This record gives sequence, structure tokens and C-alpha cells, in this order.
Amino acid sequence: MAEIVFWLCVGLVLHTYVFYPLLVALLRRRREVPAAPDSGYEPAVSVVIAVYNEENFIRERVENIISGSYQPGKTELLVGSDGSTDRTNAILAAFRSPGYRSFPFPVRRGKAGVLNDLLREAQGEIVVFSDANTTFLPDTIAELVKPFADPSVGAVTGELVLQSGHQSVGGDGEVSYWRFENWLKHAESEVGSTLGASGGVYAIRRGLWRPLPYQKSIVDDFVIPMNVLKAGRVVRYSRSARAFEKSAGSVRGEFTRKVRIGASNFNGIPEYFELLHPRHGFVAFALWSHKILRWFVPFFLLAIGITAIALQDSAPFYEAVTRLIAIFVVVALAGMAADKFKWRIGVFGYPYYFLAMNCALLLGFIKALTGRQAPVWEVVR
Repeated sequence: MAEIVFWLCVGLVLHTYVFYPLLVALLRRRREVPAAPDSGYEPAVSVVIAVYNEENFIRERVENIISGSYQPGKTELLVGSDGSTDRTNAILAAFRSPGYRSFPFPVRRGKAGVLNDLLREAQGEIVVFSDANTTFLPDTIAELVKPFADPSVGAVTGELVLQSGHQSVGGDGEVSYWRFENWLKHAESEVGSTLGASGGVYAIRRGLWRPLPYQKSIVDDFVIPMNVLKAGRVVRYSRSARAFEKSAGSVRGEFTRKVRIGASNFNGIPEYFELLHPRHGFVAFALWSHKILRWFVPFFLLAIGITAIALQDSAPFYEAVTRLIAIFVVVALAGMAADKFKWRIGVFGYPYYFLAMNCALLLGFIKALTGRQAPVWEVVR
């Protein structure tokens, strides 16, 4: 039984990180993806941003949207402040620009509640979602909108380029992981449909918007695209719609964010549970392979470690695996020390990043199970 559990868990970890990406890459090579025609489609756009205590970023962010090159008179910007206690509200109130409105909500409720209110005010045919610390290129909105000329497209996610603003293990690890995720999302889009979106740069048809559950913590940039898929539309990935963000910089900072995201991911499963049924074809397969199994990797890793230790006296192979696990953990501890002192140790820092992020997922699962993850969020920079 221990051997069965060991190989089953090894297979599941390899599937989500290796076999599934390879399969998507193979399917992508065998499928011809025609270039999107330049249709001249230029709908009215509403940009919505939910913020909390962003006095250091919000002025630059509003100016970045206002100065974009999308058609004048066809863009509105709605910014909702979720009970901010710093100078965010004062900065937002000082702006004067056509199509710009700010909403200083006095009571802090969480991002979902703010987005629900902003979408009730939005007038654009297409709604663009972004964050306070994201930077758009002048043509980002125009490029994000182009795929909507195809009526089968219900949502589009752009390419969020994560930049390591700090010379550290955490910054390097998150940037490398994000590059892999961007590649996989793009490949999924060309095979059938990508699943989630990049929170700093994505858009949906306003007619497909469904109010978010605000009583619990959820990941809006995953639940919203899932609602689009439930409506029978596809989610496309646009590499030409680029935006930029700085990484958290340290594994400790990223750990805090991943705990919240992990709890929110588990909380969100009931919202799109029906999409896990095989009748949804590639979407169901991708959802299981790319997301659900990935979120349960911490449990698979624990099972691999426990069964390898239990089996080490039965065969040299399991003894070797146990030693490799011990070496991996030692290297991860060295990475933790490097992260604390802001040392860069290249690929040797990745074991620490990998284990820390999976520990964050495990803690996120516990917080979701016990209902301890609040809908509100703290800014991690």
C-alpha cells in the first residue's frame, strides 16, 4: 500500500508540473492558430480598479490609464477605495479627467464587494480589470480588446510581466514561476481556452459579468473567467496586451500573499465545480491538471516523504529517494538564509521557493477549511 501511495503521488506531481505542460505543448504544435484579423473593433471600455491603502502607487496608476492611447471618449476609469486609511482617497479626489470617477467606500469589505459596486456603475461594453501597482503600455487596452471581435470570446487575459524589483531568492523565484505560468496560459489558449487571468491585466464582456460572492475570500481573476467559461464562451490569452508589476521581492512577503491566494482558491471551488465534469472536455481536463492537482501538491509531497521513509529499508531505491529529499530540504534551508540576507544564489534558491509556496498552499487550505481567511486583503510589496 505504501508503494502504491508513493507512486500515485509522484505521478500526480509529475502530471501537473511536467506531463500536462508537455501534452499542451504537443497539442499546440499540431494545431494551426490563425492570426486574428484587424477588424477595427473599438468598443467602449470601462477600466475598474479596487484599491486599499495605495498612496504610493495610485497617482501614477491613474495617470497611466488616463494617458493611454485607446480611442478618446471611449474609456472610463472607475476606482474604488475599500476603506483606505492613508492618503489614497485624497489623491483620488484630486483627479479631474473625462470619464474618471472615484468611489471612496467608507467601510472595508474586500475586493469582491468593491468590484460588485463598480460593475453596477460601469457603462462600457468591455470591462478591463487591473491593480494599483500595475503599469500598462499605451496600447495595452487596445490590444486587450482586439480578440473580442470574435463573438465566441468572453474574456481576454493579457501578458503580465513580473519584474524582480529586489535582488533576492523570492524575486527570482516568483519571476521564473510567472514566466512558466504565462507560457502555459498562452499554450492553453491556443489549444482550447485558458483558465484564469492575470489579475493586473484582463477583460470580459460586461454582459457576462456575474456578481461575486463577497462573504468569503475568493480569487476574482480566477472566478470571473470561470463564470465566462460556464456561460459557454472562451478565454483567450493576448501576448501583445502587456502590463508590468514588481514582484514581492522576498519569499516571506510572497508567502503571505500565497497563503491568502491559496485559501481563496479553495474557497472558490464551489463557484465553478460543474466545470470539473468530463463533459466540459479540455476545460475540465485543464482545470484538474493545471489548478486542482497543483493546489493539492503539498499533500502529495507529504505523502511522498512519509512513504519513502517507511519504505527505505525495503529497497535501495527508496533509501536513495529519502536521501535526495533530505538534501533538497537542506538546500531549501540554505535558500531561506540567503533570502533573509538578500543574497542571490541562482537556481539553488528555487528549492526554498518551491517548498515555501507549497507550505503556503497547505496553510491556505487550513484557513479555508476553518473559515479563517477574511475577504479583505493586506498590501504586500
